[in-house]
Amino acid sequence: MKNTLKKITCGLLAAASVIISAGCSQSAGSNSGTAPTEVKTSSSFKGNTEDVTLEKGDTYALIKIKDFGEIKCKLFPEAAPKGVSNFIELAESGYYTDKKIHRVVKDFMLQGGSGNGDGTSVEGEPEFGVEYNTNMRHYYGALCYANAGGVNGTQFYIINNKGCGEFTDASYYENAIKQCEDNVKTCQEKIKTTSGDEQAYYQQAMDYYQNKKNIYEMNMKAINDRTDEMTERYKEKGGYPFLDGGYTVFGQVVEGFDVIDNISAVEVKANSSGEKSLPVEDIFIESVTIGTVE
Repeated sequence: MKNTLKKITCGLLAAASVIISAGCSQSAGSNSGTAPTEVKTSSSFKGNTEDVTLEKGDTYALIKIKDFGEIKCKLFPEAAPKGVSNFIELAESGYYTDKKIHRVVKDFMLQGGSGNGDGTSVEGEPEFGVEYNTNMRHYYGALCYANAGGVNGTQFYIINNKGCGEFTDASYYENAIKQCEDNVKTCQEKIKTTSGDEQAYYQQAMDYYQNKKNIYEMNMKAINDRTDEMTERYKEKGGYPFLDGGYTVFGQVVEGFDVIDNISAVEVKANSSGEKSLPVEDIFIESVTIGTVE
């Protein structure tokens, strides 16, 4: 029954236009550890809504891409404590070494860190929910987690769009929330009239749709929280505001924008899902190292 659920939830992702997927082999996330959370920070915290520089005491990640160069990112543990801790642990364990950048979409993002190298996940990977902070936005160079049904794991993406993506109307999420509510109600009725594996399936599906509803509500909050200054920064610096609230932004590129641009210009072909985003020539992560500014 679990494989059937994966197919159904993947269909929901497509129907709801969730465009940063960590692969539908990952579980739907039915426990509180994968629920989305808003991370509060002090009023002085500006995240990546202002120009980001590295200062004494800051933690950074140096992502070395074979044949392309290095991308240095400032990490923001105060805004995404679980996300940053997870990324550091994976990097220091050597997990990212020789993993692929398996997805490149010009004027959108580049994505890597898949356990199988094809955008899907593997058993035993970490699972935790989306962390949202109002001052972490999807500007050009933002370092973020891809997710499956709101569940983060190992895959990350970097926004490569120098232009400004669409500003989604709140009605989009209102409709998505209504769809999830209807699915939850359907599952609740099915749970009452089924048993065994079938009942367990509907329970898992209900948890999934409830989690997606929570994510869409966070998307709406991100829209409501966005200031005029944030909007103007998108227009000035580029990025993808559509994604705000639904994905964890845990870092910001400070050096290596040319590397991002060069990767974004590679030739791509259709992947197994038909999306033209698979690099014709494999792109490998040589290493990810973590440092602290002295």
